[in-house]
Amino acid sequence: VAQRTEELQASNSLLEQRANELAIINSSQQGMAAELDFKAIVDLVGDKLREVFNTGDIGIRLYDEQADVVQYPYEFEHGRRLTQPPREPTAMFRRQLADRQPVFGGSDAMAKRFNLTAAPGTDMSKAIAMVPIIAGDRVIGNIKLESFEREDYFNASNIRLLQMIAASMGVALENARLFDETQRLLKETEQRAAELAVINSIQE
Repeated sequence: VAQRTEELQASNSLLEQRANELAIINSSQQGMAAELDFKAIVDLVGDKLREVFNTGDIGIRLYDEQADVVQYPYEFEHGRRLTQPPREPTAMFRRQLADRQPVFGGSDAMAKRFNLTAAPGTDMSKAIAMVPIIAGDRVIGNIKLESFEREDYFNASNIRLLQMIAASMGVALENARLFDETQRLLKETEQRAAELAVINSIQE
């Protein structure tokens, strides 16, 4: 009976964890669905993750494929917002562009594995996780979370939650890109129509 009780408690705990994860994902998706602006989507997801993980150490990076640089629209460390200039992708970021897999673990091991160094004006954490943001069949950025308290902070459970949010974010950002592209083409069409009207008027 005691063993069965423990199993039921563990099962209930797991179900409660999954329910909390779904609530977080649904809340994020609803907010992103209402936005068609890159900056608004990035800020919404970043603020939600800071709340959920109770952290002041997070970054959302977007990859500019044409310029081959990583942009840093949302960067927090120790609860303070940072401004970082665009930089070339790190070896770890390039690996994610190729394999689209999350990477996480102790910062010392990650630094040795991928030759990572702290960006100017920042500190080296104890643990780091980077989850790719995927739109269609390509990586368009990643979400980076850090822990300055524990080397073993990241695990399969919180990485899974990050992956789900990153997937929703990829869809929302792609929708925003398509909306911007549609608006641009519409304006070009209107401009061409106006030019043709002028030319027709002159010809007549």
